[in-house]
Amino acid sequence: MDHHRFRLTEREISIIELTASGLSAKEAAIKLRIAPRTVEKHLDNSRLKLHARNSAHLVALCCGMGVLKTTMDFVA
Repeated sequence: MDHHRFRLTEREISIIELTASGLSAKEAAIKLRIAPRTVEKHLDNSRLKLHARNSAHLVALCCGMGVLKTTMDFVA
């Protein structure tokens, strides 16, 4: 699988990366200077595109597809 096949946007990928690093939607929103609901909507759209059951499954799928290196790369 490759993220282009599912048409993940750069914004969706950046939000998935922030989620993988452990940030909440509110924390990611503050970092990106957007509304928390916008973060949640991007995550919802990403989950639908990849048929992920939840955020943890979304992160795991993205790691497996090579969209994210590993979740450990994002731990501060």
